[in-house]
Amino acid sequence: MVSNEANHVALEVVSRSPWFQSLPKQAHIQLAVAARIRKFRKNSYLFTIGETAADVFCVVSGRIRIMITSPLGQEFALTDLGPDSWLDDPLIANDKPKMVDAQVHQAATVLTIPKSVVINIGEKYPELYKNLYKELISRTRGFYVLLTGMAFYPLKARLAGWLLNLAKQYGRQSTQGTYIDIHLSQKDLAQLSRGSRQRVNKILSEWRERKIIELKNKRYLIRDLPALTSEMELKNPEV
Repeated sequence: MVSNEANHVALEVVSRSPWFQSLPKQAHIQLAVAARIRKFRKNSYLFTIGETAADVFCVVSGRIRIMITSPLGQEFALTDLGPDSWLDDPLIANDKPKMVDAQVHQAATVLTIPKSVVINIGEKYPELYKNLYKELISRTRGFYVLLTGMAFYPLKARLAGWLLNLAKQYGRQSTQGTYIDIHLSQKDLAQLSRGSRQRVNKILSEWRERKIIELKNKRYLIRDLPALTSEMELKNPEV
């Protein structure tokens, strides 16, 4: 049985994870007992390229940016992960060095579980590997979506897509539209949409003039959701 508040939090996180669904309660308890709850400051790292990790990670609160960094320090953001997102290769037994950085973009509480414990659970309950296979399929599809956007869609469409995706994750409805209830700088949006800050600023200014979006209290407000959605359509790549 779980014995303290941290273990209770861990049990809740594990119980609602797609990785561990259909496993018996005893498996969830074993994972929760082995788990740790850790706090990470903004701009710190869960792991960096080239490191190996003995744990798997789940975001309890905050936001983690997954990105790759060139030897010259150029950063390429792949995605942002929020609460209930699990970080690690679904092929749990993979002990190869990390190929991405996991940077804390908003102060985070993170649950960690030793990989050895997860592997042991998988040996007892092979259903775990079916769940991880589904996760691998989902991530692979997401990777192809990312490649498609990079290869065929102009910056304006990519930027609109990211704002809509963030609105889905962090949106809060109001009488004026949908607030994206996290702080987003132009640098953030440039990293995520893979464009320069100057070009991103130009597009955002255009959308503000057209009253598609608005910046209020350091949060973006989507005032015209259909108009922003239409910006995702594949058009002549003028930007």
